[in-house]
Order: sequence, then structure tokens, then C-alpha cells
Amino acid sequence: MRHHAADPVAALLAVVARDALDLVTSPALGRVRACAGADCGALFLDTSRPGTRRWCSMNTCGNRAKKDTQRAKTTT
Repeated sequence: MRHHAADPVAALLAVVARDALDLVTSPALGRVRACAGADCGALFLDTSRPGTRRWCSMNTCGNRAKKDTQRAKTTT
């Protein structure tokens, strides 16, 4: 489904605002986490079953952290 808006930026901001309101009024708010990446300040919704996700993205921050840990192990 495609939508067309006279002002696409305002339409996008309206969607983001609606989603933010939905989140802050739901039990899922307790699952919002800050990324554990050293240089990342992103927030994400932890949808993992145990609720222990640490990174906003395993492909970027998680992979970088795991590489750093491995490098530290091999250099000592």
C-alpha cells in the first residue's frame, strides 16, 4: 500500500509521533534499551524473548563489540 501526502515530511513526523505515543502508553516501554555499543547512543525496543538484548543491531554494534573482545583475548 502506498500513501501520498502533500507534505511528506510532516506526514512522516506524524507517524513517528503516533508510534511514540503508542509506545509510551504500552507495557513495552519497559523494554526500551540503550545500545551497549561504545560509540552508539541509539535506543531500541528489545523484543527478544528473555529481554536481554544489548545492541541496537547485531550487524553493527554487536559485531564490533564481539570483534573487540576477540582482539583483546588474542593480544594478551
